[in-house]
Amino acid sequence: MRAFLGKRWQLLLIALLSLALAGVIAFFGIAGRISDTPSTDGRTRILFTPVERDFVLNEMRHLLMAVQAIVAAANAGDMMQVAEEARKHGMAEVLAIPIEVRGPLIARLPIEFKRLGFGVHEGLDTIALDAESLGDRNHTLKQMAGLMDKCIACHASYTVMPAIPGEPKP
Repeated sequence: MRAFLGKRWQLLLIALLSLALAGVIAFFGIAGRISDTPSTDGRTRILFTPVERDFVLNEMRHLLMAVQAIVAAANAGDMMQVAEEARKHGMAEVLAIPIEVRGPLIARLPIEFKRLGFGVHEGLDTIALDAESLGDRNHTLKQMAGLMDKCIACHASYTVMPAIPGEPKP
């Protein structure tokens, strides 16, 4: 009898974990919301609401400004400024986005877009730590080159153009 109850608890636990996993997959949208119609240059179009589109484009502009500030600080040999600028745009920036914005937005993103984007934020955290501990501007510039590879890969693959008339809304 005891073995039977143990098996039932195991099955219940497996069912609950499976349900939780399905919920996470649904919440974060493994496939993301993309258009069936590519852009005129062949990139994948991600479907956003106008507010989400503005949010994503604004974040990209801020990341570009961070890249400029980090390169300028590294060029000047100011590694504490490098660390400060990089840390401002690391994963803490993502986690600071209110969940009511972050949740639906992340659910709309294709998995590769998420991988590249989170990789940029995580890379900035690494740059901040290395700038403080190593103080080597050449190391920072090499890290920035690798980080920019992620930006280029993402921009080469995706676009956030508005929906085509008649296309299902996001």
